Amino acid sequence: MRLRDDGDGFSLWLSAADTWAWAHRPGSAWPCSSLAGRRVFVAYDRNGLEVLTIDGKDGDCCADELAACVADHVEVSGKIGPDHPAWDVAVG
Repeated sequence: MRLRDDGDGFSLWLSAADTWAWAHRPGSAWPCSSLAGRRVFVAYDRNGLEVLTIDGKDGDCCADELAACVADHVEVSGKIGPDHPAWDVAVG
């Protein structure tokens, strides 16, 4: 996982291993994950999602799954908190 604070937004890169581990974690698994084992890139600004790519191509997936995956990774990173301009649209 790589997370970059872009000031008014942030960018998040998740490897195939990151998404697989997230979808299969004990006690919080996402059994029908469409993201598990896939590379995901997202970019958010204060208005919401700007860019989504899955395996290097324009992405499309379940919005609930994407939101949960992004929120979990951003919160665990500790790099971006509730005072960040994009927090509410991406995590909150």
